[in-house]
Amino acid sequence: MKVNYIKTKGFRKFEQEFETKLYDETVITGGNTKGKTNILYAIIWAFLGTNLTGDDKVWLGNKNSEDCYVELKFTDNQGIEHTIARYKNKYDSKRNFILLDDRRTEPEILQAFYSDKKLFLSILNPNYFINKKPAEQKEMIDKYLPDIDIMNVYNKLEDTEKKYLESVPKNITEYIQELNSNKKMYEDKIKNLHGKIDYAEQTVNQTLEEKRVFEKEKELSLARQELSFLTTDTVDKEKQQKIVDDLNAQMSQLEKQINELTIKMNEGKKTYLSIKNQEVAYCPLCEQVIQEESKQITILNMKKDLEMEFENRTKLEKELADLKSKLIVEKCKLHALEGTSDVDKEKGITVVQEQIQCLEQEQLEIEKHNNSIEVKQKNINGAKQDIIIFKKQITDYEKLIENVKETKTIAQKLFINYIEEKMKFATKHLKNVKIKYYSVLKGSGELKDDFIITYNDNELKNLSHSETIATSLELCNMLNKISKINVPLFVDDSESCADYNFTEQYAKDTQILIARVEKGQELKIQDSATQNNEQLQAA
Repeated sequence: MKVNYIKTKGFRKFEQEFETKLYDETVITGGNTKGKTNILYAIIWAFLGTNLTGDDKVWLGNKNSEDCYVELKFTDNQGIEHTIARYKNKYDSKRNFILLDDRRTEPEILQAFYSDKKLFLSILNPNYFINKKPAEQKEMIDKYLPDIDIMNVYNKLEDTEKKYLESVPKNITEYIQELNSNKKMYEDKIKNLHGKIDYAEQTVNQTLEEKRVFEKEKELSLARQELSFLTTDTVDKEKQQKIVDDLNAQMSQLEKQINELTIKMNEGKKTYLSIKNQEVAYCPLCEQVIQEESKQITILNMKKDLEMEFENRTKLEKELADLKSKLIVEKCKLHALEGTSDVDKEKGITVVQEQIQCLEQEQLEIEKHNNSIEVKQKNINGAKQDIIIFKKQITDYEKLIENVKETKTIAQKLFINYIEEKMKFATKHLKNVKIKYYSVLKGSGELKDDFIITYNDNELKNLSHSETIATSLELCNMLNKISKINVPLFVDDSESCADYNFTEQYAKDTQILIARVEKGQELKIQDSATQNNEQLQAA
């Protein structure tokens, strides 16, 4: 697109009719407040009906005029010439009109020439785009960059890297955020498990008391039996005495048998060892030499006899122990029958009952104590098992975190490759300006979704006035190229950028309007070639 001619009346500085031609390379000069920027305002108002920021409510007419009129002739990108005329009355909106090629039209029809209002303002007005928030700048560029098939970028990854991603993420930035959330979740779980381990170790490290043994079981049993006997009136004392005497007699007999059997076993063992250990053995009865074969048979038989005698003695000892226990019981019965009066018997019952109560209370306390220790021991065993489980879970989560880290590294690589592939269409139109779609967080090295514009690697906030102008022009030109609407570029305050040759850089296939302050001079609009000739003649 090329703007060839502008005519205004009652527009901003120009109360009276003003008209001028515009060229492929137009130079606009004059002192401050002489109307240089009016040219930019007139082009934007003719197409959009707004000021430089896109506001259509602001009155752009001259303060002394009720009528505001701009006529603009331009050649579109197909080489066809058109004329736009826009009129606005300060008080009566019904009189307002827009003409396209001498026919009334609507704003929507004009949009065919500039595609998008924000895009048109971003390219024609250098200050519009550069002053937007990063998110709005990013949105504008993304809108006109071509869509890149993420699958093509994904296929350039190594097969081992693809395995981590499993499939192509639909949205890379959201996928990376999800990985970060998963990593944070696993780290929180590990932190929680460490807390559980600390608590379980406190349980494990507690000191257990020793279990206690109730050593008065026999005493309690006898007391209960004695109580039973004291409360029974059907037992005959003499009969009970005979039972006790018979038990004592049986015990004496068993003790005698055990003693005789023990003596016999000791003598037999001496003879057995004597025959077994001597190289030449003699028969203990006839004192004849025992031959080797007979010796082995004799030893074997003697061993069997000793084993049989040992079993018999063990059996007798068990019978003796049973008789002793039975004797204690029967003695208790006898003792219970020795009372001579009911009064003595009642006293005896009371004494035994108190004894039983004390013993049972002692037994109960010991059982409670031991039960408490068993519960604590059970808790300790459970805590030990829990610690093993918790540590395994921590190991599993640590493996998951490592997997997430590796996956995120590959996802970030995919993201960077995708952005670089997409930005190829924009970066080829940039020289000193760079656009970063991400930043690297210090410490963690993680990528953060971002939008940063730099000029010679310096961020916008650190640029000088001339560098800011140069940056904005590069961005305007880039947007012009990637959107392919090819509207004019307007360089304002060009005297601040004396070292920049805007004509050489941008005027090859795009109309460029260069405004420059010349103090004390009236507004002057001319072709750059004409101006150069005048400067040469003056020199």
